[in-house]
Amino acid sequence: MLTDSTPAKILIVEDESIVALDLQNSLLRLNYEVPQILESGEAAILAAQSSHPDLILMDIRLKGDMDGIEAAEVIRKTLDIPIIFLTAFADQATLERAKKIDPIGYLLKPFDEQELYVTIEIALHKHHSEQEVKEQTNWLKTVLQSIGDAVITTDLSGSITFMNRVAEGLTEWAQSEAIGHDISDVLTIANQITQKTISNPIHQALKDGGRYGLPENTILVTKNDVEIPIDDSAVPILDAQNNIKGGVIVFRDITERVRTDAQLYQRAFVDDLTQLPNRAAFIQLLNQAFKRIQQHPNDAFTLFFIDLDQFKRVNDCLGHGVGDRLLMAAAQRLQHCLRPTDTVARLGGDEFSILCERSTNFSVVCRIAERIIAAFQQPFMLDGKDLICSTSIGIVQSHQRYQTADEMLRDADIAMYRAKAKGRGCYTVFDTQMYHQVSQLLQLETDLRQAIANHDLTVYYQPILELKTQKIKGFEALVRWNHPEQGQIGPTVFIPIAAETNLIVPLDWWVLAEACRQLRQWQTQWPAYEHLTISVNVSSKQFAQSSIVEYVQQTLDETGLPARCLKLELTEHALIKNPEKAIALLCNLRALGVELCIDDFGTGYSSLSYLHQYPLDVLKIDRSFIHSLDEEHSKIEIVQAIIMLAHILGMEVIAEGIETAHQLGAMKALNCEYGQGYLFYHPLSAPATE
Repeated sequence: MLTDSTPAKILIVEDESIVALDLQNSLLRLNYEVPQILESGEAAILAAQSSHPDLILMDIRLKGDMDGIEAAEVIRKTLDIPIIFLTAFADQATLERAKKIDPIGYLLKPFDEQELYVTIEIALHKHHSEQEVKEQTNWLKTVLQSIGDAVITTDLSGSITFMNRVAEGLTEWAQSEAIGHDISDVLTIANQITQKTISNPIHQALKDGGRYGLPENTILVTKNDVEIPIDDSAVPILDAQNNIKGGVIVFRDITERVRTDAQLYQRAFVDDLTQLPNRAAFIQLLNQAFKRIQQHPNDAFTLFFIDLDQFKRVNDCLGHGVGDRLLMAAAQRLQHCLRPTDTVARLGGDEFSILCERSTNFSVVCRIAERIIAAFQQPFMLDGKDLICSTSIGIVQSHQRYQTADEMLRDADIAMYRAKAKGRGCYTVFDTQMYHQVSQLLQLETDLRQAIANHDLTVYYQPILELKTQKIKGFEALVRWNHPEQGQIGPTVFIPIAAETNLIVPLDWWVLAEACRQLRQWQTQWPAYEHLTISVNVSSKQFAQSSIVEYVQQTLDETGLPARCLKLELTEHALIKNPEKAIALLCNLRALGVELCIDDFGTGYSSLSYLHQYPLDVLKIDRSFIHSLDEEHSKIEIVQAIIMLAHILGMEVIAEGIETAHQLGAMKALNCEYGQGYLFYHPLSAPATE
């Protein structure tokens, strides 16, 4: 404020309305007057000329053709109004442009109200002082004593002529003993990191008349050798003829700001749980390694991508608290396996990464990996229990083909998943063939997504026969993909991709609708075959959909297929996940009138304690049992037991994969009702089926 009764008029020039309103509210709470809020540089110039505010808070990015710096330049040329830039942009180019306008202040967003208040007060006092210092030195001293920042003035040689009370408190020098001393004796400043003394900026200001500030990490070393982080601004004092008569330096204790910055750094770059560097910090470190290797190509480095095997099972079975403690213990164990020059970071979840600097000897890298693998074979003691958690490690070496940290992390991740595929608890070194394979799978996923969206897939139909009469009783619907470039792609390739990416659900719904539509068309075309049924596979993800019953009913209604003609084939895996919920869903599906079949029986996780509770109509023996009938006589007894179990539970039996006459004879002898396989028919397209 200018006086106790006259509030300073502060013009706000800000193009973001929310920021402007928030700024206005802060200024009003601080008892400033805000005559206008403007959004463009052109409007700011007109308002400054007409209302003559005491200070302008100017954003650099504004609406219109003129930015804040250009508007400030016009105002400063014609009007003696102080300007504080408020901006989120602190790049060097912007700073250089802004400095040429000689603003009274520069605040980086976001800032708190106290910082805004202090900055405005200093700016107003500085501006007022610069006007009055030409005529009233004593008035200047009074003003300087009233502000919250430390102020020291000097003569033309740099000897102290005045210190305010804040400066006395910070430097621990009394004004009476400091006057006459060179400012470097009283305001001793150094770099906090290097501890090297820094030349006082007031000497440069006295030399060329410019405004100078301190570099980052500057500390004030007090008379009693206490170190205080500060920042400052030094300017010359001019007489009425603009001749340099002395200098003034304004500085402040920024201990709290440094502490806040450290806390922000902690939040931004340190993992809260393990206290390791986080992903952002590791990316910075990796980018620095890239810069070094560009200057020194032989200074190779290696990247490890580490994943804890079966960590999700730990969380699911023992709780997230145990999982967190396992992550902390794993972080410590990783650190013990490394050299002093190596850095380990937590990327997120149970993923860690290690940067091995100067790793030109690859055998050393392999030994580090082996040391980690061995360390994680030892149990972790958590909550009084021994817990084994192995690791899978992907390794990639620096190479000129890598341009970014993300590219290198990507390939290390690929190698890690290859290590998991090899059986976990091992490491794999990346090679370009892995990337090509992953790229092909990614492209295949993209193509599959497009094929599902465009209905470019085809449903094939494999007949299911009554074994005694060998008459067709129904069909199993099987999806096929004729890729426009790669030709026929087997379901063993694209079905797992669909399952991993959740494409399996829309694919399943489409196959269900298409199969029901096709069978109803055949029934209409040939009324004598109205008894035919269609068996459609239901994936575990599809079965987990809460709307499955409604969707099946809707499909039957839309296609007109009688419910008795639809058989839904579910795997043991889908049923055993949540037996109680599965039983309820099966009962609701069966209430629609459809038949339910358990598919691939004997290969999953069957629980006989639940099997008799499932309302199932058909049991389908997996082809692996049928194929073994030709080689292993003991398997006949297993198949016989399965058939007897199904009949006891009131289910019919289908044998899939019958390919030889011997298999057919054996299944007929065991009283198996139905079968399908290449001995009868391969899966056929709809026209071939007709």
